[in-house]
Amino acid sequence: MSDRIVIAGNNVRNVVESAFKSGYKVYAVTKFVDADLQLYSERVFEIEEENERWISKKIDEIAETYSCPVILTSGLEDLKIKSEVLGSDPSKLEKVVNKEKFYRVLEKNGLPYPEIFDPSSDGLNEDCIIKPVKGGGGEDITRCKSGDVPIENFLIQRFIDGDPCSISLMVGERIVPIAPNLIIAGWREMNSSGFRYTGNITPLNSPPEIIRELERISVEVCELFDLGGSVGVDFVVDKEGKPYILEINPRFQGSLDSIEWSTDVNLFKLHIDTTTGKKIERPKIKRIAGRFILFAKKRIEITSEVVGNPFFADIPKKGVIYEKDDPITSILASGQRIEEIKRKAVERKNVFLKLQHR
Repeated sequence: MSDRIVIAGNNVRNVVESAFKSGYKVYAVTKFVDADLQLYSERVFEIEEENERWISKKIDEIAETYSCPVILTSGLEDLKIKSEVLGSDPSKLEKVVNKEKFYRVLEKNGLPYPEIFDPSSDGLNEDCIIKPVKGGGGEDITRCKSGDVPIENFLIQRFIDGDPCSISLMVGERIVPIAPNLIIAGWREMNSSGFRYTGNITPLNSPPEIIRELERISVEVCELFDLGGSVGVDFVVDKEGKPYILEINPRFQGSLDSIEWSTDVNLFKLHIDTTTGKKIERPKIKRIAGRFILFAKKRIEITSEVVGNPFFADIPKKGVIYEKDDPITSILASGQRIEEIKRKAVERKNVFLKLQHR
């Protein structure tokens, strides 16, 4: 197999870094050209247009030029391309990325998910959320009353008061759960709010019986779809410990950094081994680790790059200006307790921001 790979997605630094560390020469196609992404890439191609046909053609040209397969990730997982894809076949993902169709499959198979309401029904008064039919990262999700009618391409769904979490798996000839993760959403210390995805902590700190149930359901969900390689199943667990399925991510997930820090295992290698038919084993958890996304509290210009500092990733380039609410960088931390990790993350956030005001 070639030691070269094209990795394409809205934000690919974490996957590219993992691939680089496993010995691959990477050609990255992305919207976000971070300083550290360039360290791990043979070459970076910036996505300059939103047009899917243009992006598909560009990826195919790059793959043909360097005679290598492609891995599709964040935001491009269902992009139709002609090149060989290592992972879930994008042409078979419509019932996964379209949440309306996804929930229909879950309902048919008796799997738990937050109830979907018909906005035209009378007398609805449950507390609900409105969410896009397609999309992720907690973007554009808002609380509402179920009597509100969502705009086109949105769903109205029962709000479950609980803890968001995920199970990361490798899907091949057999399905292997890799790690349970806590999903961080709307953490104010990172200038986030609402349902916005703000990072992960690995492992999930829940009773063993809940984790076993999450893993059992995750495997069952994955068996319903034609998936391959790294896959994540997102849940919310209510106050009584009942899990509800939110979505499947048929690609590498944002938890990649926290899982690798927690287990000392290279997830890209596991993905390649899985997609090429090799047997893999579940990694052991060695420590608690977290990755947290820092958003801009106000307009900010980057005056200092922190390349080389192991506690930062997705590092912005000097001179780049970020507007309020833009994602700026990722902060990494590990330890033996969640409180310790969050404290370190806040301290490192403050260090990063001080560096920008020198």
